[in-house]
Amino acid sequence: MSTSPISRPGPPDPGGSHELPFRPLSGAIGAQVDGADLAAAGREGRTQLRSLVTHHHVVFITGFGLDEDTFVELSEEFGPRSVHPLDELLGRSRTVSVITDTADHPPAAFPLHTDLSWMTCPPRFGFLQALDIPPSGGDTIWVSLQAAFKALSPPFRSFLARLDGRHAIDATLRCTVEANHGAATAFRLEAGHTPVDHPLVRAHPDTGQPLLYLCPMYLDRIPGLTAEESDLFLGYLNRIVNDPNIAIRWRWSTGDVAIWDESSTLHQALADHAGQLRRMRRYTTAGGRPRRAIEGVEAA
Repeated sequence: MSTSPISRPGPPDPGGSHELPFRPLSGAIGAQVDGADLAAAGREGRTQLRSLVTHHHVVFITGFGLDEDTFVELSEEFGPRSVHPLDELLGRSRTVSVITDTADHPPAAFPLHTDLSWMTCPPRFGFLQALDIPPSGGDTIWVSLQAAFKALSPPFRSFLARLDGRHAIDATLRCTVEANHGAATAFRLEAGHTPVDHPLVRAHPDTGQPLLYLCPMYLDRIPGLTAEESDLFLGYLNRIVNDPNIAIRWRWSTGDVAIWDESSTLHQALADHAGQLRRMRRYTTAGGRPRRAIEGVEAA
């Protein structure tokens, strides 16, 4: 665990009180908040929490607890609820789901991704609440797409800013849906969500800062380039986001909550706990269509 000093989010609370203490976890991504501090800070603290997520990309709240109503109440403050397209297809309106890994239902082992980037309007924020954690394994990794973009040279940033990425449902997701809900459901999901193009360099919804909008799981190709050129550039960019210097790995404890910015991060739940129980409560908020970054691309 980080030994960084406790900091204060900016800007300060206009009332001069109830500032939410937090601990940065790395230079590129991640901050930690104690659940007791969040509760003591009240509504002002929850407002500052949104700012922390914007600037640190993912925030971990330790000691938050297991209560679903409290979890949903906090999540709803970040924006309108989002219903997964698969739930809509199955006629379910649930906004909270529980991801359960057991010996009979092993972890999905998805690679790095941002959720549902194959939608016209992908989710804005993601939330996880740890209900049951295995004695070992089951960590989650987040990667900063802002730091990934800054790692590129200015000329390459400008080149990428003119391009789009084509996002589509991949074989891993297709097979997972088919295994759990049948081939007909997997076919209907894919038929209802044809590939969509998003800017390869998008503007952050809050700050306008340019971000590399990359998703190794769902980004299929770069339209306008030859297949060989597309594979070459995507292969290089996928190596960039696998740099541990722009990532944070979180070892869960029961009652932890993670809140992350879907627009500026990738995440991956590790599958090294096969055969052990792991249960996570999940929630996402709705987002808008990614906008192309125009300002500050070379200067990022």
